[in-house]
Amino acid sequence: MKKVLKHLLWIIPSILVIAVVSLASYAAMARSTDSSYHSKLQKTIQVSSKSFQNEQEIPVEFSCKGKSTAPAVQWTKPVDGAKSYALITMDWDAPSPSLRLFPITHWVLYNIPPDMTEIPEGSTNADLTRSKIVPGLNIAGQPGYAAPCPPLGTHRYEFRIYALDTEQVQPASNDRAGLLKSMEGHVLGYGELVGLKSP
Repeated sequence: MKKVLKHLLWIIPSILVIAVVSLASYAAMARSTDSSYHSKLQKTIQVSSKSFQNEQEIPVEFSCKGKSTAPAVQWTKPVDGAKSYALITMDWDAPSPSLRLFPITHWVLYNIPPDMTEIPEGSTNADLTRSKIVPGLNIAGQPGYAAPCPPLGTHRYEFRIYALDTEQVQPASNDRAGLLKSMEGHVLGYGELVGLKSP
């Protein structure tokens, strides 16, 4: 029995190390793929928010410690020829900026009408659907906004707006990966707003 316990004491930490290394490699590969995807796009849209300033702390009401209210997102420089917009919000710093193990998708919206230049603060899935916007799946596998809830360190939350040359996209899967795939060849330009959040 003691021999078995000794083996377990050696095996379990090894398994944990392998798991952490594998997750870190996956996160790094996902981030590299994302960077490569966006390097081919023109960054021509100016994105801002009435809820927080770029590169500044996101107020608590928009986090899991507050009301988990969806923040406002505006884009002030529409792209000529845009027939719809999409929004993706990501956190690449989970669980900590010093130990990135998995990317988190916080918000996915698509088929945003071309005459819209704002997602109002506090928008619910029902509000968005009435505007013919499709809420995609977040990290929890649910449609709509998943509020920031960082456990360690200061996380960066990227709110990206994409202008598309098509009125509608129909992703094979209703999530970030499906949306990015369906947008290939249709992106006229994009812009980014970054919010910060600490525990």
